Amino acid sequence: MLFAFLALARVKSLERIRYMPPGEWGALLGLDRIPEVKTLREKLDEIAVPKATADWASDLSCLWMESNETLAGILYIDGHVRTYTGHQTELPRRFSSRDRLCLRSLIDYWVNDREGTPFFVVTAMGNEGMLHYLRTTIVPRLLQEVPGQPDEASLAADPTRHRFIMVFDREGWSPSFFGALWNQHRIAILTYQRGAYGAWPTNDFQEEEVQGVHGNRTQMRLAEKPYPVAPAVQTASSSARFREIRRLCDDSDHQTSIITTVQQELRAKLAAHMFARWSQENFFKYAEREFSIDRLAGYATAPAPDDQTVKNPAYNEIDNQIRRGRARMSALQAERGRVPLVTGETVDVKAHMARCAPFDQQIIALDVELKQMRATRRGTKKRIALKEIPEDKRPQFIAPYRTQFMNTVRITAYRAETAMDNLLRRHFGRKGESRALLQDLFKHDADLIPDLDTGTLTVRVHHFTNPQASQAIEELLKELNESETIYPGTSLKMRFELVSIATPAGQEV
Repeated sequence: MLFAFLALARVKSLERIRYMPPGEWGALLGLDRIPEVKTLREKLDEIAVPKATADWASDLSCLWMESNETLAGILYIDGHVRTYTGHQTELPRRFSSRDRLCLRSLIDYWVNDREGTPFFVVTAMGNEGMLHYLRTTIVPRLLQEVPGQPDEASLAADPTRHRFIMVFDREGWSPSFFGALWNQHRIAILTYQRGAYGAWPTNDFQEEEVQGVHGNRTQMRLAEKPYPVAPAVQTASSSARFREIRRLCDDSDHQTSIITTVQQELRAKLAAHMFARWSQENFFKYAEREFSIDRLAGYATAPAPDDQTVKNPAYNEIDNQIRRGRARMSALQAERGRVPLVTGETVDVKAHMARCAPFDQQIIALDVELKQMRATRRGTKKRIALKEIPEDKRPQFIAPYRTQFMNTVRITAYRAETAMDNLLRRHFGRKGESRALLQDLFKHDADLIPDLDTGTLTVRVHHFTNPQASQAIEELLKELNESETIYPGTSLKMRFELVSIATPAGQEV
């Protein structure tokens, strides 16, 4: 509970507790004070046991999915690169779009609903890409955890029905994989088309109303055609029908192509699902800033699964040598080309050839060397399993179980804040004001009054600086009271109220 409270109060590292009043924080937990940082780190190691942590995260994910089967039926999957600048281990390099560099990092694959609220996260050591982790980890887990899936009889009776929909960006592009998902599991996908594609005639598009996840409506110009796939893919995925839906942007110059195997939904609804993918990007930006999802939970290392693969260091070395050799070859050819030829006379030509001879010898020798290196590269495996790397050079996870535990705590805190934000949002006209007020509420002054006789724990929140905020919080507290929450570890029912009535209108100050 303390870790969750720290996340909501934006205390982004345990070290910051050193400079905070331990007694005030202890009062929230019914203690005289909270433990010091050293003790908290020890407690974290005791709690973050591998199997228990994984089971806890899985149980919570199932609970959240079951609480709203509609949201669990459309799942958004995206990777978030978590760079590492320490020296405990040599992690594989992968491209970070934020830094526009290839950096040593881990990658987290987050599974969210269409409102951007996460269910669970999978941390990957290797750099195989999204498709690998979809096949091996995410899809098997979703098949077990997603509630409300139709049974085999219902799927057999209706060939166009799907279990659930997965939405992701072009990183997961693979028509053969899409067909296999439909044939083997009846899972539908929704993604952007990868690669270049020709424009459709403008008169193919029709104006349609598209409703967003929060009820907002907008007009889009949409068109749809069957998507042609390669013959091999079509044979392997005979029962999957691919649809291509395009949106004509307002400038009429760009067309966004969406590929899907969903067969029952209207194109306007599918377009709404696809463009709601930005809710996940917004979550990453917000969670990185407010909940520090990129921060390390510790520095201890743990071995990664041996079956994960990385790019072969030997292949990387020979590939880099070939690149340097090609660069040297280009430089030599350029230098040779700059040797002047004065005239076409025999004497001048012989002098020119004599000056070019050293360059020609170097170019010939370098060409032979490059051919040998290319032959060596062809005989070297591009990717190898971690178990094939010498143990002293093998990359390792950084505090994997601590990270999984803290990520679960952060997800829980974010979901709690989002639930309260949904209650507050209607009181404000501008986007983001309700979350800003909640951040203030979590750190606001309040009185805690336990009453063992009546079995209540009263939380009296002090008034805010403006009447609108106080009125909105008062309405929120009324709804929280209706939940009749029992404070964990006690039998006390929680009651929330403001310290006093709001300032009467027209009062002179």
